[in-house]
Amino acid sequence: MTELPSPPAGGPPGGRTGLLVGLLVAAVALVPATVPGPTAVAAPPSATSAAAPPGSAPAGASAYRTMPTDPTAVVLGSDQFPVHGDGVGDDTASLQAAIDEASRRGGENGLGNIVGGARGVTVGDGGGVVFVPEGRYRLSRRVDLHASVRLIGFGAKRPEFHLGESTPGFQEGNQSFLFVATRRPYQPGTTPTFGNNDTFGTGLVNLDIRIGAGNPAAVAVRFSGAQMFVLQDLDIHVGDGYAGIDHNANLIQRVRVDGGAVGLLAYAASPGWQTTLLDTTFTGQREAAIRLHTDSKLSLIRNRFADTPAGIVANPGQTQRLYVQDSVFENIAGPAITLNDNEAIPGGAEPDLIRGQNQLNVVNAGVTGAGALLTTVPSGRTWAGPGSSYLVRDATLGLRVHDALGDDERRATGVVVSAVPAAPASFTRLLTSDVPLPPATDSWVNLVEYAAARGITVGTGTSDDHAVFQQAIDRYDTVYVPMGQYLIGDTLRLRPQSNLIGLHPRQTWLKLPDRSPAFSDPDRPKAMIETPRGGTNHVTGLGLDSAQQTPGAVQVLWRSGPHSHLADTLTQFVKWHPEQTQPGDPSAGDPGYQYRGRHKYNFWVQGGGGTFVNLWSVAGWADNGFLVEDTSVRGRVYEVSVEHHEHREVVLRRVRNWEFHALQTEDHIYGWRSQAVELDDVHDVLFGNTVFFRVATVLGPYPYAVGLRNSSGIVIRGTRGYRPDNTANTRWGATVTDVVTGRTVPELEVAYLGVGVPNEVPEPAGVYAAPDDVGITVVPGHSGSTTVRLRNDGPGTLTRLAVAVRAPTGWQAQAALDTSTLLAGRTATAAVDVRLPEDAEGDGVVALTLTYTRAGQQQELPLNLPVRVGGENLARGATVTASSTLSTNVAGNAVDGNRTGGRWISGSADPSPTLTIDLGQPANLHRLVLYSGVAGSDSLRVRAFQVDALVSGVWAPIGTVAQNSASPVRLDLVDAPRGIQQVRVSFTEPSPTDGLARVFEVEIYGTR
Repeated sequence: MTELPSPPAGGPPGGRTGLLVGLLVAAVALVPATVPGPTAVAAPPSATSAAAPPGSAPAGASAYRTMPTDPTAVVLGSDQFPVHGDGVGDDTASLQAAIDEASRRGGENGLGNIVGGARGVTVGDGGGVVFVPEGRYRLSRRVDLHASVRLIGFGAKRPEFHLGESTPGFQEGNQSFLFVATRRPYQPGTTPTFGNNDTFGTGLVNLDIRIGAGNPAAVAVRFSGAQMFVLQDLDIHVGDGYAGIDHNANLIQRVRVDGGAVGLLAYAASPGWQTTLLDTTFTGQREAAIRLHTDSKLSLIRNRFADTPAGIVANPGQTQRLYVQDSVFENIAGPAITLNDNEAIPGGAEPDLIRGQNQLNVVNAGVTGAGALLTTVPSGRTWAGPGSSYLVRDATLGLRVHDALGDDERRATGVVVSAVPAAPASFTRLLTSDVPLPPATDSWVNLVEYAAARGITVGTGTSDDHAVFQQAIDRYDTVYVPMGQYLIGDTLRLRPQSNLIGLHPRQTWLKLPDRSPAFSDPDRPKAMIETPRGGTNHVTGLGLDSAQQTPGAVQVLWRSGPHSHLADTLTQFVKWHPEQTQPGDPSAGDPGYQYRGRHKYNFWVQGGGGTFVNLWSVAGWADNGFLVEDTSVRGRVYEVSVEHHEHREVVLRRVRNWEFHALQTEDHIYGWRSQAVELDDVHDVLFGNTVFFRVATVLGPYPYAVGLRNSSGIVIRGTRGYRPDNTANTRWGATVTDVVTGRTVPELEVAYLGVGVPNEVPEPAGVYAAPDDVGITVVPGHSGSTTVRLRNDGPGTLTRLAVAVRAPTGWQAQAALDTSTLLAGRTATAAVDVRLPEDAEGDGVVALTLTYTRAGQQQELPLNLPVRVGGENLARGATVTASSTLSTNVAGNAVDGNRTGGRWISGSADPSPTLTIDLGQPANLHRLVLYSGVAGSDSLRVRAFQVDALVSGVWAPIGTVAQNSASPVRLDLVDAPRGIQQVRVSFTEPSPTDGLARVFEVEIYGTR
């Protein structure tokens, strides 16, 4: 265990919070400083292991109780933006006006400028802060949250935004958004578009959102963007609305979503990055807590999912990368997780690489009261744990590489589940956070006010603010930095208990004077901000600009201890004008992509550790972006982007006991010589859910993403290295290389990769069940069957095995097991038979429930067996020709999917009308269904017809109908030859009166 510094006896002269910090450090000392290995399970919880984290507060408590003074911020409820604040009067217009004004100020001051002057933005990128005092604000329409604007609530209670009951516009569909993160700064007269890959810094912080009853289409937040987005300290009460969050970007932290059909509709953060959810809860959803859409990459750390039919569900036929750690699933009616294993996932010319992106990692997660841990569809394969309540030590879907780079390197694919029985009470420790809340706002000392009291103006970017800045740090424990630009000519040195708080990193900049002599020696690196060894420092919400020609500059030198916190902080951006930059031309354009400056490092951790959250290291002319060296102090990194560095992105030297979650790197267009991660003498380090990315126009290849030497205990859980374009340059030569031996792991999509990890092969546990067939096809009036196999992965014997069956009304289904006792390592089978009535329509599901007893505890394992009734309607939308047509009643109406709308009617001079349908591909036919006549009448329905199939170039009869008076009429085709592509329907008695065939729809069911 790492030793903590002794608590200080009190603050420095004039300090307000020395006693508070002393108590805080004493409390923190109760929390274990060690972390389990990547695949290990922590010790059983004790009275101290569940202690509250530093700065913790009851769920839903206000993180900011008092509002600071910040002249650049907009205050809702001020004279310019009056509100009712009572939950009755409509405050939408004032809120939107306040957001517009914050964006306008940011565009005018240029502090957050990245794409200003390019991509259609003629002002700065905008951005700013709207302070929201405590109150209840009724909203009546969509609110646009312009790029980089943050709404931040203050008060003894969080302010609440309330969508009034049955508000017009929130009743239809599922995209009626209340808050929307948009792409551009406020520009009057333009239509806002959704945030994308050039949208940065937007946020909702310390607020609650409540959807009133009668708004079934309402979605609380539409949240899409690229970097530095935050949803933090929110309670979202969706009620009978549709969803809490649609799309996602970067960091969702300390958020609770209650109710709704779905809690989170998850996508890849633009342009394909991960999203980290920390200390977040989903409860009471009607369909699922999270629904995964296209290429979503979620890192779920200390999340709770409860009281919902399904936990996390992937949309069919899409890839996903899901990482779950230290989380809890409880009272989930169906599977905790449902993912895809569809072999037909589209992938152009490289479907295997696309399928390789289907990855799951579950590490140290508690499950209680769930139907199963994991189901994959469409196969129906299902995995359950070894008891009614259990701890998942290690579960993966995808490629595992064990003893990577070693003599016994070996690979496995598929699903592995390793778990042990555990009591629900023990899961409390899993949700104990390592991320502190900000210091109490009544302890903040405002830097601008502190300087003004001494006759000094700071934050204008025109004079050196270092002296008064350092004086405030020396005197007070927590210094609040209002928005502005602060020129500092020397290092800001923090004391062990110092906290530095900003609220918007793209509007709160600390900047070096360019060519400053103090930062000119690359052999003696010097930091803008420096923390002491063992400190409990809390630094958040700052932008750090080290200018251009400061070759010894480091943005942050971090030596703090395991309970320190660096978050929501970024470096300046390597700017460029895409319109002026041509691939292959390093000298094009100004500012262009050419090498323009010199720095030493961006973030430099030397002998320290702590928690690092939502950082963006993008000053690409530094030697590297994130350097950690000479430390065994525990470090946890969540959602960090390190991009555009010419030589190296992330470097670790002589490091132990760190975790990197959702690390994203991106090679610079002209920095193609840059590797993603370098490890030298590194041990016991986890990388969870990584994206090692190379831009599409990168100018050269690189042999590997991760290069290591003399390192062990390295675990990589989930990687993205595949890119479909410019494959010579945008794909790494390998994921990992031992630079000493030259051995590599060439696969670019890996679910688990371990280098020098002892005992890394997990021991399977629980129960695995799956049908032999991906569903079955049954023709109405007939039976179909399949076999379900049940495997006992232990521990111990399963007894009292039984299976129950539930089928849709009118169907018949039965199942029989071949044994009632199953030893560990053995497999049992259940024969399942399904019979359909003659008039069965529409596919259905037969629900199986396997019950068994293990170690005296009875368990249930539900399985769903999809049943296709007669197969797919192959005629819908097919090519159809008719022997004749009456007026505008064309043949296409007979295969348009509408059973009661437009019809095909044969011509009056056609005594033997026909419809010929080309199914497009050969198929095995099961039945034909024909809807005919006049809507609401029995009089003019088709009386008799014959069905022929084209077999070896000759029409052959495959079925007939006579003396018909029904609509629909069904014809069994199971005895037809296999491989039929063309079908002809000949109407031998079209109608009882006028000889016209009137057909609403022809449906031909079968399989290919």
